[in-house]
Amino acid sequence: MRAIVLPLLTAAALLLGAAAAEARPTLTCRSADLRYPFMAGGPKTFGVFALRVTGGACPTAHRVAAAWMRVFESHLRAGSEKLPRDVLGFRFTNLPAHEAQTYSERGRRGTTSIRFDYRVPNG
Repeated sequence: MRAIVLPLLTAAALLLGAAAAEARPTLTCRSADLRYPFMAGGPKTFGVFALRVTGGACPTAHRVAAAWMRVFESHLRAGSEKLPRDVLGFRFTNLPAHEAQTYSERGRRGTTSIRFDYRVPNG
């Protein structure tokens, strides 16, 4: 019995170690400059929050989130609440939001994944 179990356990440990080595780190990126106040001089409570990237770098995540924000806000100014689906080669999916007036977005291109929450004002 040991002759069978020991090699199986060893193989499982090697596979788990290889998977952990290939796991790409998730970075939390700054997004304060992608936020804006409801009124001039007020707190910056709207815009991009919780910007994260897996398999990429923060400058890429920042650039893509800013582009997504520009496209979405141009849709809002035109009277549409249509969410951008493709921005700078990233395909976006809307995820369940955990707060009111918030869109949770995930964009993927290849092995790179970008996530952020976008809060919109209600006025």
